[in-house]
Amino acid sequence: MSETTLHHIEHFTNTIGPRGSTTPKEAEAHDYCAATLEGLGYEVHRETFLAPTSGWQPYALAEGLLLVAVALFLILGQGPDAQTGGLAATALSLVVNVSFFLHIAHRPNPLLWFVPSERSQNVWAVARPSGEERQQVVLSGHVDTHRTALAMQSPAMWQVFQILTLLVGVANLALLAMFIWGIVSPDPLPRTIALFVAILPLLGLIFTLQPDFTPFVKGANDNASGAAAVLAFAERLKAEPLQNTAVYLVNTGCEEVGCFGISDWIERHAETDAPDASFLVLDNIGGKGSDVNYVLDETILVPVKADQYLVDVAEEVAKENPELGAKPFHYRGLYSELSVATVHGQLALGLLDFDPRTKMPPNFHTARDDMSNIDPAVLERSEQFAWAIMKKIDAEPASDETAGAEPESETASAEPPSTEAPGA
Repeated sequence: MSETTLHHIEHFTNTIGPRGSTTPKEAEAHDYCAATLEGLGYEVHRETFLAPTSGWQPYALAEGLLLVAVALFLILGQGPDAQTGGLAATALSLVVNVSFFLHIAHRPNPLLWFVPSERSQNVWAVARPSGEERQQVVLSGHVDTHRTALAMQSPAMWQVFQILTLLVGVANLALLAMFIWGIVSPDPLPRTIALFVAILPLLGLIFTLQPDFTPFVKGANDNASGAAAVLAFAERLKAEPLQNTAVYLVNTGCEEVGCFGISDWIERHAETDAPDASFLVLDNIGGKGSDVNYVLDETILVPVKADQYLVDVAEEVAKENPELGAKPFHYRGLYSELSVATVHGQLALGLLDFDPRTKMPPNFHTARDDMSNIDPAVLERSEQFAWAIMKKIDAEPASDETAGAEPESETASAEPPSTEAPGA
């Protein structure tokens, strides 16, 4: 199957090229997905939604507003009405801090109200089983690519950025404490401390503004590999349909700015079309130097865990197929559609491959993520692993709630709210 997948990766990477979220190139990639699925005989659905044009802007907005709060604290905090500055700064800081933490927890928040949004889309189809449909698998792979953010150009820079992010989070809370102190005390000390602490949000602002002035990457591994595998599985499922499991083949948009595509698909279809479905996320599955991995959890603040049943299935498949070399992985510092699907109440497992040395996908968000750094052997083993998991799920008896369920097709293009933060 990897020859077919490589053909699709090459088309995404070289024929279409960089596919920034909400850009015409992302739409062109979805045109290709739709044409491929139609050519295989599928009924294809294309649904649009609004999403932020940048995954970094909500964070830049948060740090910028905290600097405004510092300015209010200093300017309005002079003289007999010093409390006014403290009150204004505290109110603004509270809104920003709560919004910031909601945002990284993939929850709705006011930061998204003030960043530019454009239209994106998902393209999807369903591979029905050869027998009675008892359960569903949702196979997702995003088509969009990231920018060449400075923070991600080397493992060392990424470590520096993660430390800075932690310090900025602490500084944001420390500033809130200074503002509250300024309400209850005329002492100039909290204003002096706030002025120095503000250096950290300023650095955070610079780091989060910088990416949007850089080009998009070609994204052969992230994530032409996953999007291409969805199309290759669509072809395989025509020839080898599963016995009792419908497979929803979903090429999502806007993963790189916060997994808005998978969020939109879940909001439209999870309850009515694919209740209790198993979500398998295909992302970064072909990079040179990477292991074949299944993700146990993804952590930014607290771990978001993969569904335990799906983890157990992956472990069984890994033991039964030792030649695939599949290993469990704890993802730290970023996330994939696994986290967002889980937050939406879905049963999900991430199939992402990581460089064992850096603990990151190879060439992550760099100009080096091109066809020359795709490893066909890693890609082949990753696809075999995903296929074996689907076959294992298909062999399992369905629950009483889902046995015999007949999913309905829904193609409405109404625009539901999207809520997520920037993705992997």
